[in-house]
Amino acid sequence: MLVREANRLFKPLGISAVQFNVLNLLKDAPAGLRPTQLTRALVVDASSTTYVLDRMEALGWIGRAEDKADRRANVIRLTPAGQRMHATVAPLYLAALGEMLRRLDPAPLPLLAQALDAIRGAAQSAVDRTQADPPAARKSGRRRADAGPRL
Repeated sequence: MLVREANRLFKPLGISAVQFNVLNLLKDAPAGLRPTQLTRALVVDASSTTYVLDRMEALGWIGRAEDKADRRANVIRLTPAGQRMHATVAPLYLAALGEMLRRLDPAPLPLLAQALDAIRGAAQSAVDRTQADPPAARKSGRRRADAGPRL
């Protein structure tokens, strides 16, 4: 929902929410970031990062350079055009964010935080359970030797 609204905000400027996030991350990293670092920060898969970076490079917003610490790797840096795009978009984003926060009633926010924490905990438990006792093993009656007792 928030990504959809961010894309709607950015569309007239010709930039997506993911592209803005990349610009934002790189703005705070003048030495650049490796694509793997961007992938982790964006919480996407590597192929999605590659696609976004290729598009941003074609637009002239980022550049790739050899990582001096590891010549096998690249670092991604903002170009002057990327810095200008960030300088154009960031104030619009901050204004929209401020407007959104002004419209929120603070009273239910602690309950929302509690609910989100419960959802996070349930998701972690579900993944842990599934990894400990995969569904295929449960159906066949087989269990991983290191799975421990059933819960």
